[in-house]
Amino acid sequence: MTRTIEIPLSEELLKRVDEKAQSAGLERDAYIRAILSKDVTGKSSISEILSPLRTQVAGSGISDEELDRLFFEAREESHGDRNPSKNR
Repeated sequence: MTRTIEIPLSEELLKRVDEKAQSAGLERDAYIRAILSKDVTGKSSISEILSPLRTQVAGSGISDEELDRLFFEAREESHGDRNPSKNR
């Protein structure tokens, strides 16, 4: 079950929240939930963990297909490193 809360925020604070949400690649509500969750649980959300990667990928101009290929190759290489029988 989820609940909705309303809290007053100054225009300046709301602007800063929106900027942070945008830089994290999140909508305002998702960003606020992530921040509250992190504060309460002490754990980083997956969005926070991936935020630097998302920013770097967005700035690189790499296509989704190229990114998929790079991840596939890295995964295959990693699996090969862990499975010596495949390296023969």
